[in-house]
Amino acid sequence: MRFPDDVPVLTDGRVTLRAHRPGDVDAITEQCRDEEMQRFTLVPVPYSREDAVAFVASRASLWDDGTTCSFAIEVPEGSGSSKFAGTVELRHKGVPGLAHVAFGNHPAARGRGVMTTAVRLVADWAFEQRGVQRLGWSCIAGNIASWRVAWRNGFRFDGSLRRTQPQRGALLDSWTGSLLATDDRDPKTRWLDHPKLTDGRVALRPLALTDEQRFLETVLDPESERWLADIPLPRDMESFRTRVRTSGLAPSLGQAVEWAITDAATDEYVGGLNLFGFAGLDHESAEVGYRTHPDARGRGLAGAAVRLALAQGFRSADDGGFGLNRVSLGAGDGNLASQAVARACGFTETGRDRRAYRLRDGSVVDLLRFDILADEWRG
Repeated sequence: MRFPDDVPVLTDGRVTLRAHRPGDVDAITEQCRDEEMQRFTLVPVPYSREDAVAFVASRASLWDDGTTCSFAIEVPEGSGSSKFAGTVELRHKGVPGLAHVAFGNHPAARGRGVMTTAVRLVADWAFEQRGVQRLGWSCIAGNIASWRVAWRNGFRFDGSLRRTQPQRGALLDSWTGSLLATDDRDPKTRWLDHPKLTDGRVALRPLALTDEQRFLETVLDPESERWLADIPLPRDMESFRTRVRTSGLAPSLGQAVEWAITDAATDEYVGGLNLFGFAGLDHESAEVGYRTHPDARGRGLAGAAVRLALAQGFRSADDGGFGLNRVSLGAGDGNLASQAVARACGFTETGRDRRAYRLRDGSVVDLLRFDILADEWRG
């Protein structure tokens, strides 16, 4: 084919996909020196302007041999001009009907829906003009921004794969998903965005790498281990760091949200709280779990955190909440501190599962069941 003349131009009137050109080199250099690009892609580190020149020069041969259809993304800049905003590629897999989409956004174009539109344009073209039947997507595990683009375009999350993505001498875990030509383009799961919450005394925020020491002190404390031994919490540095890197996945699949409980004034980690097991019509029910650092116990912090989570859970989806009608809670027989928090927050004891809860020492105790309904909370 003649490059760039035969490269199609795809546009929705705002976002335009076109052939790369030498004028993109400086913007590509900026993009590939960005920390997020280097963390989640295979670009060389350090990245030079010569690398960008070589990248642009290589596009013609990829189009010519048909292995990769590589588009520059362009968006209006004002005064009739336009600006390079990233790259999106359709990579054929050597099997008729199968292809893969890959993309990277210039930092200045992030958060504006540009890449979501670019991927939609490529997907439409792939299905309608290239005979693609299944479009794959993958990213290094933890790249929640990449997954959000795929999610918004209706990709189904197909799973996590261990040590499948090579990057500069290492093998990293990856996430993978797919979109079929026959699929609709609506998101396949409810994304449970969970903002920072505070009552002025405690705050709930996403777990951070800086929480590592106090998180591990919390879950390895003998009292925590006694009651939480069978709960799959990270209990070493590597597991904790993996948990933080991939913490955005469960909310994106509508499964669970996790907060660090912190001192509102200092941001120091004082415990953790999870809402999980979202179930029922439109995820109307969930379960809450919590634990506190040894030096934070007896101060009412867990109860304050649970109240913040309940307020978010029972708030309507239109108002930024989860729209729950019921939150449940389980506490081992003998775990008086956890039971006290439940009762102080208005939960009702609803029953007892006999010999249902295993402790660290191997003994099995009853599990006390509690719940609270939205109407009770509002009342």
